[in-house]
Amino acid sequence: MDKKTNKHSIHSEQEDIQISYSLILALVGGLLATLGDAISTYAAGLAIDEFIQETEDQNVKDRQLEERLASIERKLDEFQNNT
Repeated sequence: MDKKTNKHSIHSEQEDIQISYSLILALVGGLLATLGDAISTYAAGLAIDEFIQETEDQNVKDRQLEERLASIERKLDEFQNNT
């Protein structure tokens, strides 16, 4: 009888621990959604960094172009004043 009682108590404990599949799926879905949000946030951060770098590069190119234009204008003014 002791064995039956022991088996029954183990079976009773297993019933208490069982979790429905819908709860497990909800947990897995929540974890995947959180992981997806983390990846999206990381990607957005990378996009912002790329945009900032491209903007800085474009500003440098614009500054160099303005310097070249100013140099050409000075040379043109000097040429016009010498003739």
